[in-house]
Amino acid sequence: MIDLTSAGEQLVKARQLALVAAKTASQADVARAKDRTAEADKLSVRAITQYREALSYSTDMPEVWNNLGIQLMHIKDYLAASEAFSLAMQMSPTDPRPCENLGVVYDRTGWAEESLKYFDLALDRSPNYLPALRGAIKAAHLLGEADQKRLDQVRRALMIESDPEIREFFEREQLRISGRLDHSKQRRSNR
Repeated sequence: MIDLTSAGEQLVKARQLALVAAKTASQADVARAKDRTAEADKLSVRAITQYREALSYSTDMPEVWNNLGIQLMHIKDYLAASEAFSLAMQMSPTDPRPCENLGVVYDRTGWAEESLKYFDLALDRSPNYLPALRGAIKAAHLLGEADQKRLDQVRRALMIESDPEIREFFEREQLRISGRLDHSKQRRSNR
């Protein structure tokens, strides 16, 4: 039996080690970081192979399709990743993760409107799913959206977000959206 979890965990650990190594300044450390990144990429390719082998036995496994999509995103095969996430979404209509991951694919490829669509779909499935809230708020910011729906999302996110930097961004978004909504109300009342 293929141990799909350990391959994914190994990839995450290798990428985390690569990130830590990349933050130092020496040339030796940069070389080590590049080695770790290459190791992580090899693990991604190995994990992809294992996920595809698992799917050759049974294709009715949405969590495997989702995990395959994540690995494909790591190697920047966004088209294949989006196909894997789409299959996972169809097979698991209540799970927000494939929708959120598809939102990430579109975000990384510069399609803010499409990313927002999938982050919103994830939030339809689970309104307090923090990764989708983060993505939706970021995409809405990039698109300049400021309506009650976005304000409600920001307020929900502020209730559950613990990262101080992200909270600061959400607080600024709350002020931006509230200000735009107030300005719009004032213009309507002055007519």
